[in-house]
Amino acid sequence: MKIIRQIFRYIRDGFKNIWNNLFMSISSIVTLTITLSLCSFFVLFAYNTKNFTEQVENEIKIFIEFSQDATDEQIASSIQAIQSQAHVSEVNHITKEEEYTEFIERIGENDPELADFFENTSDGNPLPDTGIVSVDDVKNVDEVAKAIKEIDGVGYVNYGEESELSAFTNITTIIRQTLSVIVLILLVLAVFLIQNTIKLTIYARQNELKIMKLVGASVAHVTVPFLIEGVIIGVLGAVVPILLTMYGYQFLYHIFGGVLVIPMLQMATPFPTVYELGTIVGLMSIVISLLGSFFAVIKYSLKI
Repeated sequence: MKIIRQIFRYIRDGFKNIWNNLFMSISSIVTLTITLSLCSFFVLFAYNTKNFTEQVENEIKIFIEFSQDATDEQIASSIQAIQSQAHVSEVNHITKEEEYTEFIERIGENDPELADFFENTSDGNPLPDTGIVSVDDVKNVDEVAKAIKEIDGVGYVNYGEESELSAFTNITTIIRQTLSVIVLILLVLAVFLIQNTIKLTIYARQNELKIMKLVGASVAHVTVPFLIEGVIIGVLGAVVPILLTMYGYQFLYHIFGGVLVIPMLQMATPFPTVYELGTIVGLMSIVISLLGSFFAVIKYSLKI
């Protein structure tokens, strides 16, 4: 019971410290709220850019056309040679008959008479067999495409501009790294802000603390209320960022329909990401406040 009463006394003193230094406490809470909200925004933004990059990379395929005069046996041999290449994960072969049927169907959707004309009057199928090659990593597309070009029976290879793919990947990587540095700087600044807030509280009560030490107050009795003050600031500062993280992103996701600009850029689904990030934001806020309080207590209160 004595320990419980002591804990409640520490909590009471923590709230009392906040009330006695209300302006700086509110400043710390507001700054911590803004800092954590920005951190949460940057993390979600970086997470989505990573998601966009993976989506774009997954869409990158190597399109090939086999030689017009290649026999079925030669085409099968070429496909086997392609599959044996390092970094090739899948080869989807489309025969010229399938290509021609699809061609007629596409024309028929807009002009049925023209489709009938091609289907009934064409003496031969001018289309070649084709293939779509999937690669295990976008970084290996250029290497695999160059190797496929050298295979007998392959007449044409197209995989887009490798330089553009690399540029997109590099840009998103730079964005994520930059945001990570910004988040780290903001968190360090938040620690120093909490430290300065607790320092002002300690200076305002230094005469009282000296008297407490002279009458035999324990180190815990002197220092713990300041740590509790920091935790309270951390909890209050985390409320708005947690709500914005959990519900703000869900709102944006539903507003945009889960798609950003073009259908290929799908936003990351809110669940369970927002709840995990919200929990991390809350814990981070408490840890930051504890660190700031601890540094202030070690540096100032113990020297009084």
